[in-house]
Amino acid sequence: MHKISLFAAAFEGDFQRDIGNIQLDDLLNFCQYINKLQVRAVRDPAGEVLNDLLTTIQYEAFLYDSEEPRVAESKWGNVLDFIGWLTKKGEANTEFGNESAGKNLLELTQMVSLMSMLEGREDGEPDAVKLSTLHAAKGLEFGHVFLIGCEEGILPHRESIDVGLVDPSKIEEERRLMYVGITRAQKTLNISWCKKRKRAGEMQMCDPSRFISELPKEDVRHFGNPFNKDTEVSKDFGKSKMASIKAMLAKGH
Repeated sequence: MHKISLFAAAFEGDFQRDIGNIQLDDLLNFCQYINKLQVRAVRDPAGEVLNDLLTTIQYEAFLYDSEEPRVAESKWGNVLDFIGWLTKKGEANTEFGNESAGKNLLELTQMVSLMSMLEGREDGEPDAVKLSTLHAAKGLEFGHVFLIGCEEGILPHRESIDVGLVDPSKIEEERRLMYVGITRAQKTLNISWCKKRKRAGEMQMCDPSRFISELPKEDVRHFGNPFNKDTEVSKDFGKSKMASIKAMLAKGH
């Protein structure tokens, strides 16, 4: 109504009169804590502020309450490593050099934000392979994308196939995931599936994902699988790829 943020509104008299005292007390406690952090971010050592923050919000307990123990331990370890890195960056006369020594938390936050913004923006595409789940890839784009394991039981997931008989929305959700993966590609898209896999020590035959057959026929080229009727073309394609790889390896030596 007043075209201001919730944070700003929390300190406005009109807003305070419109909500209950219990809600207002909780909101003001939070906003006042943020204000204190803002002051400390430019005054106190970065590591000290960050460790106090984690203690206040009980983040370690939250992780162990919401994740499996091994996953929680791994995530908590990552958090501690990151805070340790920032702590060293914020200390004066460190091995990181004068240009990054003695920075406060606000300056370090700005530095990390800049690093995130610049990541992947170097001239041309970075010479690297990024592994990602379909969920984590939403909103991102890559020059070349490889979707692996596009098989019945994987994509769509076996649980959605069973439930999908009763609830078609489960299959539709998996179809949307496939769409996400396909539309991440800017230049080329490679989709692969296995003819057979070893599960629980036993070899099992696999079927290609139903979503592959739903793709426009004129936009797809098949190689090395039953979809491909021209086996000679498939062999020639494989031989040319192998020759290219050998040439690259020889050049590297």
